[in-house]
Amino acid sequence: MYWRRRVVAIAAVLLAVALVAWGAVLLVSGSTPQPQAAPPAAPVAIAADEPPPQCPDEAVRVVAEVARPEFRAGDKVPMSIVITNAGDRPCVRDTNRMLRELTVTSQAGKHVWSSNDCYAESTNEQPLLQPGQSVRNDVEWSGLTSTPDCGPDQAKATEGLYRLVARLASLNSAPVEFRLTP
Repeated sequence: MYWRRRVVAIAAVLLAVALVAWGAVLLVSGSTPQPQAAPPAAPVAIAADEPPPQCPDEAVRVVAEVARPEFRAGDKVPMSIVITNAGDRPCVRDTNRMLRELTVTSQAGKHVWSSNDCYAESTNEQPLLQPGQSVRNDVEWSGLTSTPDCGPDQAKATEGLYRLVARLASLNSAPVEFRLTP
């Protein structure tokens, strides 16, 4: 019985010394157990019976694109408006034909052509855009000038530097430059 008590006492002392030593090592090294980061929030799911929300302007990116940087005056010029959901959740955006427009101006800022000049057809386009998803509308400019009032004087655009801007409602893209050559 005497030896059993001594073995238990020695084991208890050794365990206490080991715990104190471990605590001292942690204290000296400055490392303490760090709390685990919370798992990332799951994407917000839209219930099947709920319509998806409208894309707010701050979640929409509008970009103008020209097929290449140079064309011959009089040639057709392929161009596009690209509308992207830059937000983090699915949403619907009205991209009605009358809300979107491609406008060509001269280097001095003079109106040369618009995809909406003389065009009055409204469309019902409200795509559901996933985060990062885009819709693209391609247009081919004939190279002739146009006016909002549909004036009959459509002249061939002359050689020079032009700017293309895409618009969706009140959102405008950065201008893209291209050149018409002789």
